[in-house]
Amino acid sequence: MPTPTFTTLEQLQDRLDSLHAQLIEQQQRIAELEAANRNLENASRMKDDLLSTIGHELRTPLNAMLSLVHILQGQLDDVLTERQRESFRVVEASGQHLLELINDILDLSKLQAGKMRLKIESVAVEPLCAEVIDLVRQLAEQKRLQISVQRDQRVGAIQADRLRLKQILVNLLSNAVKFTPEGGAIGVEIIGNPEREQVRFVVWDTGVGIAEEDIPLLFKPFVQIDNELSQQNTGSGLGLALSQRLARQHGGDIVVESKPGVGSRFILELPWKPSDASAEVAAEEQASVQAPTPPRRRLVLLAEDNEANIYALSEYLSMYGVPVVVARTGPEALELTVRERPGLVLMDINLPRLDGLEVIRRLRALDQFTDLPIAVITALSGDNERLRQSGANHFLNKPIDLAALDRLLDQYFTQQ
Repeated sequence: MPTPTFTTLEQLQDRLDSLHAQLIEQQQRIAELEAANRNLENASRMKDDLLSTIGHELRTPLNAMLSLVHILQGQLDDVLTERQRESFRVVEASGQHLLELINDILDLSKLQAGKMRLKIESVAVEPLCAEVIDLVRQLAEQKRLQISVQRDQRVGAIQADRLRLKQILVNLLSNAVKFTPEGGAIGVEIIGNPEREQVRFVVWDTGVGIAEEDIPLLFKPFVQIDNELSQQNTGSGLGLALSQRLARQHGGDIVVESKPGVGSRFILELPWKPSDASAEVAAEEQASVQAPTPPRRRLVLLAEDNEANIYALSEYLSMYGVPVVVARTGPEALELTVRERPGLVLMDINLPRLDGLEVIRRLRALDQFTDLPIAVITALSGDNERLRQSGANHFLNKPIDLAALDRLLDQYFTQQ
């Protein structure tokens, strides 16, 4: 490009003025873009805070509702008609579906914002798969589905986030159950490939299958493939999208093989080394076996400020035959624990005047409460490490899994 020439000082000055004006304009654009970027960041933070708040506020009444449904079913089972039992089942299923939708939206939001942090640890594969199968077994048996698990014996453990790996497998198996007609079969195969340093969790079914052109749609949020069984099953269309993103955050992926009318294979591929199945896993499993718990005072301290949850949990504990004392603030929880010496504490995190985690830390600082069993009631899924560091022994997510609460009560009170 030829160098411009200027015949007069005026022309040179005009050119300099033009360049200066362009520079000012560019600086203004940069400033506007930076301001817009700050606004976007602020909006993103506000969105995340709003979703977190909404999630907590929605899960709190859900906890009371689902707990009371369970209690009423147990109390009235002998007098309910079959139609009334079906009404209870619909209410409970609808509540669980709403809870799953809330959890999926919050998790997907965290992933998209880059705020999902994985806790990578050595995960024993066999007990994890047993837990996952147990979670879907009841629904599978209702449809008379055969369930099988095959594991490559070389794959003893894998480096992964245990909670998120379980979440992925539950999503895949739940879909297998949903989209397999009665009398069919589902299963899991774990296959190690030392050469590629990869393990494959293959979740297969003999269900309706998926057309090839529909497979790319599977992992889009809020999209569901239209088929005969999809119309019979509720869903948000978020489970597979969330599962794929979690797999990729682990450095893996999910691929699909399917044929309409024959079935599907959802293949979770994750990094793996044979050395992952080390003696360390066996040692951790051995250490996790708890010694019998000595008898404790048959009394539960419930630290909770939501009246609906207080009523529901108090009713449930009363059915179990365990007396309850209630603390509605953090300081009251401290005072009642010291005075009443309960055998178990159920501690909500969000208490007025002093949050539940600080209450736990102060209790642990007292010699007489270093071994007091404390279960945190929380709506914050996947935050167990922070809760454990506060001194909590157990974690009950909202809405509370009453079967998990039963196991906790059995652990500490059945010997008395």
